[in-house]
Order: sequence, then structure tokens, then C-alpha cells
Amino acid sequence: MSATLILPGSLSKWLNGKTEAQCQGQTVSECIDHLEREYPGLKNKVINENGALNNDIFIFINGDNIQSLEQLATKIKDGDEIGIIPFAAGG
Repeated sequence: MSATLILPGSLSKWLNGKTEAQCQGQTVSECIDHLEREYPGLKNKVINENGALNNDIFIFINGDNIQSLEQLATKIKDGDEIGIIPFAAGG
């Protein structure tokens, strides 16, 4: 399946200055693996050493948080939009 990864401008350095990239895969995890080949280091920013989603980002599929779906195993359909948003803390 083909999906579009969308990043906010603050994370564009993850995609060499771009805010969008096409990815292939059946799941969110597979899409991240696909993008890792073109953008080395991306996977480590998204997935921790235990294979789980890093705590400092949120991932959405068509606006739905994958934490309330199947997390990194969430299925991807052609044309889906995967958004990565950094966790913002403040006071």
C-alpha cells in the first residue's frame, strides 16, 4: 500500500528538508521501515529500542491517533495520510 507521511515544518530535517514523503507498507511500522532506507535515522526518531513508539511523538492515520488503534501494527490503505506530531509540553 502507498501512503503519504506528513511532518510539521519543525521536523522537516527528518526528511532532508521536506514535509512529505511517499511510503510503502501494509502497516505503519512497515512504512517507517520503508522510509528508513531513504532517510536513515528516521526510524530511531519514531520507534524506541524496544520496538515501541517513542513517547515524544504522536502518529495519526487520517486524523486518528494510532495509540487508540493497533499502534505501529495499524494497517495502511492506499492513499492514507500518516501524520507525525511532536509532543509539546509547556507550562
